[in-house]
Amino acid sequence: MRGRRVLLNTLGATLIITGALAAGAYMREHRAGQASPSVEPVAAVGATAPTASPAPGNCDVLGRIPPVVPAALSVQSVGTGAKKLTSEEAGYALTISDSWLVTADMFGGKTAWFGHAHMSSFDPRTIDLRRPESPNMLPPEYGIRLDIELWANPARESAERYAEWIRIGPDQLSVLPGSSVTIAGQPAYRTTIQDQHQFQPTNAPLIVTRQTRMLWLIPSLRADRMLVVYATPGESPLRGSVEAAVSTLELFQPTQPQLPVIHQRDEILKRWTIDKSGATIVGQRVEAKLMSYAEANAAMNNGSGGIFRIDRDPDELFWLVAVSGPNLPRGRGGPHGTQPPTAWIMYNTPAASDRFEMTGTMYSANGKWPPAFDALPDLCH
Repeated sequence: MRGRRVLLNTLGATLIITGALAAGAYMREHRAGQASPSVEPVAAVGATAPTASPAPGNCDVLGRIPPVVPAALSVQSVGTGAKKLTSEEAGYALTISDSWLVTADMFGGKTAWFGHAHMSSFDPRTIDLRRPESPNMLPPEYGIRLDIELWANPARESAERYAEWIRIGPDQLSVLPGSSVTIAGQPAYRTTIQDQHQFQPTNAPLIVTRQTRMLWLIPSLRADRMLVVYATPGESPLRGSVEAAVSTLELFQPTQPQLPVIHQRDEILKRWTIDKSGATIVGQRVEAKLMSYAEANAAMNNGSGGIFRIDRDPDELFWLVAVSGPNLPRGRGGPHGTQPPTAWIMYNTPAASDRFEMTGTMYSANGKWPPAFDALPDLCH
């Protein structure tokens, strides 16, 4: 998800850094202007990288498609102290109190997350949730928060089955038994999550804080996506207001976003093959394949599946890039100078936007090339 996530594979000496602010910013800076080596090139682990076949061309046709950009989240007053939220991306609408605050960013920022709506009866800026005994747990008397998110459902599980794997928040202890309900004409599932946080003061007994989350799992009108709706804390006196809001939920077919390719293949390749002076960088192999964000993300995670909160359009076009050769940058997962030389790098980067949130980079000191890269599909050919 959002934020920085660092995994270290000690057997393969492979480092993965995900999160736009960490890997995205670093790799963007490096790829935008890679200087020619200042020392004599030294072969990476496993000797020189194999010679690549001639690079395919650009995606001229995909660069000319007309853009279709649905509104991420719109809010419209409907009178009688209420307002209606509509997400064209996710295909839902619901009505809440006009006094509630609304954002499409999980953390209250300016970047809209795909299909998200986050609502609160209070102003988050006025409440300090950094208490050590229960960080990020809202006292019930302060109000309530209602969150709607779009999650991937690749196996097209039922809502009840989906509840067996879902996890929301670092303090989740268990998902309590729930019941089947019908919401917006869909067979949904309503249950409760039990959260628990333990804090051990230096000179006092252990403090255990508990809260509950009201949870609704509602299949969207796309079978591979699930609407995850939850309210926190369940102990709030405003619980009834949330239940009333969920009862107004409407579902419709989402608008499919469509963005032309603005970063073509030759631009991606030149970041690694041409230095700032315009000279060719010798000894590197670099290839780029166009695919959806979901496909690129799966490749970055070795094809592993699972249930994931959707952070951006899964169908957005991305380049998955692989590069090998001498003098490649090293990962930032340990003390300076401790990482072995990088043999190859693989990363994903937006092809149709300049938004680098949730991009990732993988470094490896083993082999000569990402093992599964050559077999991956390429939408630009």
